[in-house]
Amino acid sequence: MPEQNLSIRVQDARLRSLSDSLSKNLKDVVKVAAFNIERRAKEVPPPIDTGATMNSIHVSTNDGGGDYQAAASAARSARPGVDLLPNNPPGGSDGLSARIGPSTSYAAPLEFGGPHMPARPFMTPSLEAERGPFTEAVKQIFEKA
Repeated sequence: MPEQNLSIRVQDARLRSLSDSLSKNLKDVVKVAAFNIERRAKEVPPPIDTGATMNSIHVSTNDGGGDYQAAASAARSARPGVDLLPNNPPGGSDGLSARIGPSTSYAAPLEFGGPHMPARPFMTPSLEAERGPFTEAVKQIFEKA
C-alpha cells in the first residue's frame, strides 16, 4: 500500500487575528444589547411614584463600562434618601458580560410581585424584546468569521 502523508500548517497570526476580531465584535454586541435593554426598560418604566427606580436602571459591564454612578445620582435626585443597592458588576474582565437593572432596594417586588402586590414587570419584557436581535447579531458575527 502506498504511503500517504497529511500536512497541516496552522497560521497562528491569522487565528489570533480572527480571535481578536470575534472578541471585539462580540463585546460590541453585548454592550449594544445591554444599553438597548436599559433604554427599553426606561421607555416602559416601572410604576412611577418618584421615578427613582426608573432613574436607577443602569448597565454595568465586566470591563469597567457602564453608567451606575450617573443612574444612582439621577435616582437620588428623584427621591432624596432612596435606598440604593451597591454597584455589582459581573465577574471577569473580558467585556462579554453585562448586568442591566435598577438599583433601588424595592425594584424586585415591583418586577416580580410580593405577598400583597402583583408583579409589574418592566425589566423582563425589555430583556425578552432584545433576545431576537441579540441572537441574530451574534449569529451574523460567526457567519462572517
